[in-house]
Amino acid sequence: MGDSELAESYDPLGAHLDDPYPFYRRARATEPVFHSPRLDAWVVTRFADVDAILKDPAAFSSVNSIRPVRQLYPGTFAALAGGYPPAPDHITSDGEAHRRFRAPYAKWLTLATAKELEPAIRERADALLESIVDGSTVDLVSRFASPLPVRTAAVVFGIAPEDVEAVRIGSESLFSLGSADLDEAAEARAAHDVVAFQHIVAGYVRQRHAAPGEDLISAVVAALAPGAPPLPFDRESELVGTVCSTIGAGHITTTDTIGNAVRLLLEEPDRWRLLRERPELIPNAVEEVLRFESPVPTIFRRATRAVTVAGVDIPAGADLLLVFASAHRDEERYPDAERFDVTRTPSRHFGFGAGPHTCVGAPLARAQARIALRLLTERLPTLRAAPGHAVRLKRAVNVRGPLALPVTA
Repeated sequence: MGDSELAESYDPLGAHLDDPYPFYRRARATEPVFHSPRLDAWVVTRFADVDAILKDPAAFSSVNSIRPVRQLYPGTFAALAGGYPPAPDHITSDGEAHRRFRAPYAKWLTLATAKELEPAIRERADALLESIVDGSTVDLVSRFASPLPVRTAAVVFGIAPEDVEAVRIGSESLFSLGSADLDEAAEARAAHDVVAFQHIVAGYVRQRHAAPGEDLISAVVAALAPGAPPLPFDRESELVGTVCSTIGAGHITTTDTIGNAVRLLLEEPDRWRLLRERPELIPNAVEEVLRFESPVPTIFRRATRAVTVAGVDIPAGADLLLVFASAHRDEERYPDAERFDVTRTPSRHFGFGAGPHTCVGAPLARAQARIALRLLTERLPTLRAAPGHAVRLKRAVNVRGPLALPVTA
C-alpha cells in the first residue's frame, strides 16, 4: 500500500494525544489523506474532505462510527458477556434504520426543550457551585463539569437520583473501551461498569414498556417497541444499546466541552477576565471551544464503494478516520486557525457532526455549556488554574477533555 513516513509515525494512542496539532498541520500540508497501518484506516484531515464525507451517507456508512482502535483484553470480553450484546443504534446505522432510531430523540431534544430546561439546569449548576468556596482548590471536572450534564440527562430520561452516579460512571466507561489507553485492570473495571449501566437502563426500559411515563426513555420505548409486554430480548437489547449510547454521548461531550472551555479560558487570565466583563461573548466562546478543542476529535466512516478522496483512491469496505481536530485547524477554512479567540465570529464546525448524523442533543449541550460559563464567571470571578497542578487529558481517540481540572476559586 506504500504507507508513507507520515503514516508510519501516526500513533493515535501514543504521546501524539497530548498535542496532536503539529502532526495534523503537517498532514494537511503534505498528505491530507493517508493510510494508517496501526488503525488499518484512511485518515482524513482537511475540512472540505471531512465535510463531503459526512454529507454523503450513501458512499460513507456510519456502521463503524465508534469502532475500537485497539484489541480489547480477553478478560474484557468475559466481563461484557454479563451485559447486553452490541446492537445498532442511531449512531451506528444508516438510511431508514437510522431515521427510525433517531426520530424519538429528534422529537424530544429540540431547541424549545432546551429552552424549557434552562431554569432547571441553572438551578442544578448553582447547587453544584455551592460547595466550591473562596480560596478552595477543587477538581472542576468531578465537582461540576461531569455531574451537571449527567444530572440533566437523568431528568430528561427519567433516571432516579439513586442511579445517577452509576449511570455517570458507566457512560464514561462505555466510551473508553477500545478507544482509550487503559491497562488490563482498568479495562476490566470499565467493562463491569458498562454492564452495570446496561442493567440499570434495562430496568427502566422494561418499566416504561409496561407503564410509560413523561420522559425520553418512555418515548424511545414507545417509538421503537410498541405493543404489550414482555419485550423480546433482541428488542430489549436494541433499546438498552440506543439509550446507553445516547446518555453516554450527551454526558461525555458536554462534560468535555465545559472542561475544555475552562481550561482554555484560564490558560491566559485575560480570556477569563474578558468573558467575565462581556458575558454576551459566552455563546461565541462555546462555539470557539467546540472548534478549537473539539470534545469529539475523531469519528469513523466506512466506504460502501470504491471512492476517491482528495485524489486518493480508497477501496470499497475500507475504514476512514475523520479527524475533526485537524479539520477545525484547517487554514483554508478558518483565518488564524491556530489561535483561540472568543471574539471570533462563529463559523460552522463539526463539534456536533454534520449531515444526517448531526447530534440530536446539540441544543441541550450548548445550553448547558453556556449556563455553566455564565454561572462560573459570575460566582467565581477570580477562578484560576491551581498552581503546581498539571492538567492531564484523557488518553483516548474519540473524546478529548481533561481527566481532572484543579482550580482555585
